[in-house]
Amino acid sequence: MVTLTIDGREVTVPEGTTILHAAEALGIDIPHLCYCPGLEGTGACRLCVVEVERIKGLVVACMRRVAEGMVVHTRTPRVLEARQFVIELLLSRHPGLCLSCDKSGSCKLQQYAYELGIKQPFFEVCNPGYEVKEDLFIVRDYNLCILCGRCIRVCRLQGADILDFVKRGIETRVATPLDRSLLASGCDFCGSCVSVCPTGALLEKARLGRGREWELTETPSHCSYCGAACELHYHLRRGEIVKVSSPSPVAYLCARGRFGYGYLQSDQRLTSPLLRQGEKLVPARWDEALDLVAEQLQQARERYGAEGVGGILSPLVSCETAYAFQKLFRAGLRTGNVDSSLRLGAGSELLAAVCAVTGGPEGYAGWQEVLEADVLFLVGDVCQRVPAAWSYIKRAVARGAKLIYLSFYRDRPVRVAHAWLRSCPGEEPLVLAHLARLILQQPAYRTLAERIPNFTGFAAEVEKLTAMPLELPEEELARAAELWAGEVKGVLLLPLDGVTAATGKAALNLLLLTGRREKALFPCCSLVNAQGVWRMGGVVEFFPGLRPVPIAAGEFAAFWGRVPNGELGLDLTAMLQPGSPVKALYLLGEDPLGSYPGRDRVAAKLEELDFLVVQDLFLTPTAARAQVVLPLAALPETGGTVIAAHGDVHHLSPAIPSRTLMPWQVFSLLAAKMNFELNLSTQEALFNEIRSVTPEFGLVPAERRPGFWEVGSVSPPSGEGAWRLTIRAFYPSFYRYDWLEKSGLTSLLPHGGDFVALSPEEGLEEGAEIKITTAGGAYVTRVHLDPALERGVAAVPAHSPAAAALFLPETLGETVWARLERLVEVGGGEGK
Repeated sequence: MVTLTIDGREVTVPEGTTILHAAEALGIDIPHLCYCPGLEGTGACRLCVVEVERIKGLVVACMRRVAEGMVVHTRTPRVLEARQFVIELLLSRHPGLCLSCDKSGSCKLQQYAYELGIKQPFFEVCNPGYEVKEDLFIVRDYNLCILCGRCIRVCRLQGADILDFVKRGIETRVATPLDRSLLASGCDFCGSCVSVCPTGALLEKARLGRGREWELTETPSHCSYCGAACELHYHLRRGEIVKVSSPSPVAYLCARGRFGYGYLQSDQRLTSPLLRQGEKLVPARWDEALDLVAEQLQQARERYGAEGVGGILSPLVSCETAYAFQKLFRAGLRTGNVDSSLRLGAGSELLAAVCAVTGGPEGYAGWQEVLEADVLFLVGDVCQRVPAAWSYIKRAVARGAKLIYLSFYRDRPVRVAHAWLRSCPGEEPLVLAHLARLILQQPAYRTLAERIPNFTGFAAEVEKLTAMPLELPEEELARAAELWAGEVKGVLLLPLDGVTAATGKAALNLLLLTGRREKALFPCCSLVNAQGVWRMGGVVEFFPGLRPVPIAAGEFAAFWGRVPNGELGLDLTAMLQPGSPVKALYLLGEDPLGSYPGRDRVAAKLEELDFLVVQDLFLTPTAARAQVVLPLAALPETGGTVIAAHGDVHHLSPAIPSRTLMPWQVFSLLAAKMNFELNLSTQEALFNEIRSVTPEFGLVPAERRPGFWEVGSVSPPSGEGAWRLTIRAFYPSFYRYDWLEKSGLTSLLPHGGDFVALSPEEGLEEGAEIKITTAGGAYVTRVHLDPALERGVAAVPAHSPAAAALFLPETLGETVWARLERLVEVGGGEGK
């Protein structure tokens, strides 16, 4: 610790602290422009100069470290004169646009000019005359730039690293490579540059002319897209979102979080119920619509029994909404047919496996563990499903962490990876088995592994998998095994909804093999409340708190006032299978025709239903087939609790005004019409009930599974064709494409997100129309040439119409063979 004096006040701070931070500890604000908390300092602007006794010249406070006995003066006439001179120089190249600038009121240059008493520019003002550039979501007006370099440093730290200074001297400015647009330069549109800009040089395009800073109301919330559930602030004017910001300038938000709010205030939002009259859906009163829903659900229950009704809910709703929905069906309609789209792929299966290995969410690694790790093991498309992960990985590697990357795709992590395990899609379990074999060759790890239950089966499975052919350099495998088997702090980042069950379990075995359990696994998911919906009983095999079904008949009677049906019901894939016993179906926030694989199969089942009710934000393709459509309030409107994929519990207040009834109000009204006493009337009551039902919020402590997992058979892709077709979460794709479309985010995707990606080596041109056929179906789309793919591999965006048409529920996430045919016009008609 070091003791010094600043402006006559003594302060003790850790050694290595800058004068700027030491002053902040005393509440003394030293003006600064180039320095930004969270970014490396440069000392470029010279606005933060101070006087230090026994030092001749002025000292830059953001760079100079404190010393024992140092005496600092921050507001002497000499210091103030120097600061005034810096501001006057900046104003000489800064057009006086404060009257019309949207940053007025929050511009640092304006603030410091006012504080230093600068009434008018001392030097002649020379407008640089740069062209103002608009790039989708960001406006760049470098006439207002003060060359602080913040945008360059934050883009290098957690963005695409596309900004830099160009030219020299008086002509110096910020630019992209070859002065191309942000989109053409590979920008992520995370908006971090906008967040750190101290002037109006970088602004959100959508907020221009919609209010000054002092007219906006700032409301804290969390992003409602992926499982990172990043903290953000909505800035509202007259009840409408004007912009979104991060809680601190360098806190990361991806394009979806910062610019993807358009769906919330779309004029296509449903605000009143719709009832089917013949071929049309017409507006109706709430009472009228809910009377029909209650009547039809009860009739189906009476006519067909418990198997005749079912409910499917979205992982994008709050814990309270999920809890109330499953309670309506289990305790009210007494059916076990309650499930979620977590069922698709390996999501729910791997959630249970991960919880068993770590002992529950308290054993998950968090962002801090990622930053502090010595070695990171990155599996698959984590950085696309949870974009914030790339920011943390990049910082960890910059600090000295080693990165092992398992993926078929040559994207950004490859540039910083110390071992890149590139294999054909579908061969990931084989790669992990080869790593396990190399680690088992070390006596210490083999001795440790032999003490773990199911070792014999695990060792036999490793031998079987490593006997299968694998084209991967042995030296790359050896390097990865050496890094992961070292006596260092390691963290595995695993996309639970982006890998197969075999890949996920093989990765978990590597954790057990090296003795890593607690704080060594960072589970990732592209759905904001997957953990919460799962823990609330939103999947068929669990009641709230992860109590397995079936359970003792009276276990919930004390809380629910009505004994639920304790039998295991039908899961999502069984409910949507043609010929299933379900005749009345309630979909909450789900669009199976738009998002689920096996779209033709889903359509056939919907035709069989006696009754379909859909509660959603928009009139989706599925809702268009319903007898009743109910409006749904979005998560930022309802508030409530969400549980991030890595286990953090967030309690959200409603951030924006709702356009309709809250979900639990709808369920409460339905329950009353069916004469159920379920206590669903308020969110507070639901929250308290959840806390009563389980010791932790929605979680009964899990039993840890000490043994190795059985990976199961790893078979080659099925079907016919010459291409290995896989699913990839092309950024910024998302589970609900209608959200992206109504927020303008599909403009960031090739061909609006409707494409198949191929290597340029395939010989096709960008935008060529092709027909792609798999065992799951056929789909006509366009080609996007992606140099990150190798020849023979085709990829479609996750959750896209192409993925829904070409994959089946049982093959989602796996790799299948595909046949591609180019469509051309021959003699005025279509040919191949």
